[in-house]
Amino acid sequence: MTSVPRPVPAGLPWVAALVLLAIPQPGGGQTLSLLDAVDSALATHPSVLAARARVDGADAGRDAARASYLPSVVGASSFSRYEKPMVVAPLHGFDPRFPPDFNRTLVQSQLGVEYTLFDGGGRGSALKGATALRDAAEAGERSTREDLLESVATAYLAVLSARDIREAADKQVAALDAERRRAGQRLQEGTAAQVDVLRAQAALQDALAQQSTATAQVGLAERSLARLMGVDPSRMNGRPLADVGVGETMATADSVEDPRVVSARRALDAARARLGQERAGRLPSFKATAALLNFGSAAGAYTTEWQGGVQLSWPLFTGGARTAAIHKAEADVRVAEDQLDQTRLAVEGALDQANTSLVEATGRAEALQASVTQWREVARIEALSLETGAGVQEDFLRAEARLYGAQAGYARARYDVVLAHIRMARAQGTLDRAWMNTALEIGR
Repeated sequence: MTSVPRPVPAGLPWVAALVLLAIPQPGGGQTLSLLDAVDSALATHPSVLAARARVDGADAGRDAARASYLPSVVGASSFSRYEKPMVVAPLHGFDPRFPPDFNRTLVQSQLGVEYTLFDGGGRGSALKGATALRDAAEAGERSTREDLLESVATAYLAVLSARDIREAADKQVAALDAERRRAGQRLQEGTAAQVDVLRAQAALQDALAQQSTATAQVGLAERSLARLMGVDPSRMNGRPLADVGVGETMATADSVEDPRVVSARRALDAARARLGQERAGRLPSFKATAALLNFGSAAGAYTTEWQGGVQLSWPLFTGGARTAAIHKAEADVRVAEDQLDQTRLAVEGALDQANTSLVEATGRAEALQASVTQWREVARIEALSLETGAGVQEDFLRAEARLYGAQAGYARARYDVVLAHIRMARAQGTLDRAWMNTALEIGR
């Protein structure tokens, strides 16, 4: 019995289309560029946010140090209840005709002003130290941003490199699978030996293992980049990435002092300022004071008077605490000096390493590019020879393996050149988003 097809409801195709559109497609999404990845990381990465918070805290510390140059105004009030009546206001003299007021409940208020006239330079040292710490925090933020830019670029280029290696592995698997099928067909025709099929199968299994490794490395690189960008790793799965290369005319901005060196130098300035602040404690301090005093009781009788004067404070003996504080500050200065020297050495070493890496990566990329071209031609010739029956299978398999190795090496070397330029800019203190946009050839 012939079945009659049922008519399709008119709205069903549209429903199916909407369902398909709602399903996330592999590799979907807008093409991501290196600058997009950098912007996302700078906006979300906790290291940059923490560095910005440290700058804000240092700003507040500097404002607090500046405030010490202004007079301080303090208000105070008290409400006291005594067992026996107390004199309501201080006695500045005694006149039997006007005896003082006594009350068990006293109310006293005071509005005082105090201004430091001289403190041995302690305030100036404190302000210098706070300013130096603020500059150190700002340089630290710039260093953190440059570190993040380098990390994002490294992760981004790792994804591009891993994908190129996986593509080379896919091509190798396809070529070796075709050879396996050809060897099997020739075996059935009686023109090839069983060992040819086994050899082709073994080579294919090796290629499949390399393909599996390459695929896993792509996933790892994509997740690493996603974490730096602060996005869900699943959104990076197969997302198109714009290519990155070195610009035809590399930007030659003048080198500036590395922010790590600036931070260490300003930390040394802060340590020296702290030492000056501790030494200022050996000198006396002078303060001018003034106040309005109000006295009263529960029964009223409020009276107000003023007072003013100058205070001298000079710690004559502190049990060795002042000397110990000075010695500690001196030790902190020596530590900061050594850390500055150590930072300079590290930056010089990074610059030297970046120079060496750039020369090495450039030479390796040029050599491997030529190697890929040559091995691709060798593999093509060996494949033609096998098709005509004049070639040797081992030569073809060897050529395919060498071609894959050259392609994988060139994929790494090509992006290593870009990364070497980025690390050079990092060592020179010029790495920022503007440098990337100018010096690199970034696809859109």
